[in-house]
Amino acid sequence: MQENKPQLESLGLYRRYKRLPTSKKVILIVFLIWLIQALPKWSVAIMADDETSAKIMRFFYTPRADIER
Repeated sequence: MQENKPQLESLGLYRRYKRLPTSKKVILIVFLIWLIQALPKWSVAIMADDETSAKIMRFFYTPRADIER
């Protein structure tokens, strides 16, 4: 007897993606690109030792004290 295998969920996601309007596809793709770029930066910033973490965060965010000078 042969069991029915459920279809891969990726096919369902692909179909859902295909049904999206173009504007939502663009937003989704831009968000995914941002996420792919941001994850390594933020994971290093969070898991690094205190000095390295502070240097990385200083690169992304300028402290108010530096702005006022």
